[in-house]
Amino acid sequence: MAAWSRGAVLALYRALLRRGRGLRYTDRDFYLAAVRREFRRNQGLQSLQDKERQLEKGQVFLQSGLGGLV
Repeated sequence: MAAWSRGAVLALYRALLRRGRGLRYTDRDFYLAAVRREFRRNQGLQSLQDKERQLEKGQVFLQSGLGGLV
């Protein structure tokens, strides 16, 4: 599992937003809104396991290179 920290979450958020700048096959505004919505939805998570799971999910999404095609 990924080690959860505030810094790790912010780094993932910034990396996802940077990835959105280079999208070609999907609407950038939709992608950025979806990223923001997902982070806001998970903002209230209390369990460390849930936080780590969502962080890992975001990292896999970023590394997969799928951008907004899923």
